[in-house]
Amino acid sequence: MRGFDFVAPTTVSGVLKSTARKNYKFIAGGTNFLPDLRHQHERGPELVIDLMRVSGLREIKKGKKKITLGALTTMTALLENKFITRETPILSAMSAKFAGPIIRNRATIAGNLVGGGPAADVVPPLLALKANVTLVSRKGKRTLALDKFLTGYRQTAIRTGELITGVSFSPPGKNHRWGYYKLARRRAMAITVVGVAIVLKVKGKICQEAGISLGAVTPAPIRCYEAEKILEGNEINLSLVQRAAKACEAVAKPIDDIRASAEYRKLMCEVLPRRMISQALDIPLPLEAG
Repeated sequence: MRGFDFVAPTTVSGVLKSTARKNYKFIAGGTNFLPDLRHQHERGPELVIDLMRVSGLREIKKGKKKITLGALTTMTALLENKFITRETPILSAMSAKFAGPIIRNRATIAGNLVGGGPAADVVPPLLALKANVTLVSRKGKRTLALDKFLTGYRQTAIRTGELITGVSFSPPGKNHRWGYYKLARRRAMAITVVGVAIVLKVKGKICQEAGISLGAVTPAPIRCYEAEKILEGNEINLSLVQRAAKACEAVAKPIDDIRASAEYRKLMCEVLPRRMISQALDIPLPLEAG
């Protein structure tokens, strides 16, 4: 590990001022940054900017039209916050499966997003919620849809000098249905093999809006746009569920690795969405399809 300078600003403006030095890295919880730094073979950052003292980035804001999670919102906060548990339980469910208590206490929303990893657990639920990412720099502020923020394997649209300040999304509403599943080799402290998240806004028997996403089966987590279109505006039956699940499978491009084969992952990209959608809408699955 090479030496570096270290600063810990207490305001967003102080953070942005520190980015005047080009070769810098942000650190929040450090659950990704520190292991990467320890094993880095190339030249490391000249300056590390600690964000954890910027208290304004920890806020969870509850608006009628928008919920905003500060960049430094931890997994433990998502798990324990009563508002999040009530309004967006999919985030609490994800947090409960995220690593273990020690990591959950440190790992942040922005830290999980900015790495751009295909198996980032935070991303599928936020994609299903159709979240936006807010970024600020000394040049101003901009907002990107999360599915546009993720551009490839460990790649994002963040620019030099930009800081993620929060993630926002429309409240899904009281009548929404949801599902989340993290398929992994163990029940805890394991990297995702396939991640699935669904958020369905329902009125009566009609699905008004659908958000469906997959993680760990493409270079970056993705929304399944075609599957969403199949469900939206329709009364959902088993046939539509199966079509949507097939559409999820069609966009998956998994790889073989030490955790699972590409063939198995591809199969699960049909099985898991089918089960999640059916369970969310109380649609019985026949035994041969379940």
